[in-house]
Amino acid sequence: MTKHFVLAVSTSLAALAAHAGTLQVTVTGQDGKPAADVVVLVEPAVKVAPKPLAAPIVIGQQNLRFTPFLTIVPVGSTLRFANQDSYDHHVRSTPSGPLGSMPAVKQFEMRLDAASPAPAAPADEYQTSAAPRKKTGTTWSDVKVDKPGPIGLGCHLHSSMRGQIYVSGTAWFAKTDDNGVATFDGVPDGAADVNLWHPDQLSEQTTLRLQVGPAPAKAGGRLNFSPRLKRS
Repeated sequence: MTKHFVLAVSTSLAALAAHAGTLQVTVTGQDGKPAADVVVLVEPAVKVAPKPLAAPIVIGQQNLRFTPFLTIVPVGSTLRFANQDSYDHHVRSTPSGPLGSMPAVKQFEMRLDAASPAPAAPADEYQTSAAPRKKTGTTWSDVKVDKPGPIGLGCHLHSSMRGQIYVSGTAWFAKTDDNGVATFDGVPDGAADVNLWHPDQLSEQTTLRLQVGPAPAKAGGRLNFSPRLKRS
């Protein structure tokens, strides 16, 4: 079943031109509750290429979780996967979406040694293998992401582990907080496209076009489904 975002927009604009403005986007679920972990991408009519992060951004594996659950980086950046648990882990790219409908924009797979010597990993009802593991000699590994879009994360050794990455092709990107809010500063004046993405969605969402001016602008989006509870 195809799912779409339905957006209602209210903006406050000034008539005089200015160099940049502030935009606040608030997203709720179908149930009216704030939607956290929604990727919000703002792309002005005048394209501005994002700058890769100067240093790798760390995605940890801790307590059988990817931390943070959702990471957004500009295209061209480097991800650093770091095992912070006292037992071995695995990292692999997977499709996103409940039915795996969105292929990962980057394919990778690696194994990471435990952060420190310890007994076998704790029991996990989804654990796929108890076979002896050949040591890799490292607890971390870097991956450069050079194409915009989603990347799901999984672990062969503990298949209950899930994470998400979104690689942004625009310089203005954010994820909504627990109140469903994402705020952007310095958005150039003029027309701008706003796109939303959520790990639970099944298909691409409708693009919203609005005008950004010198006065703060606000946009409100309501999903036509209620996301699962935010991963803690």
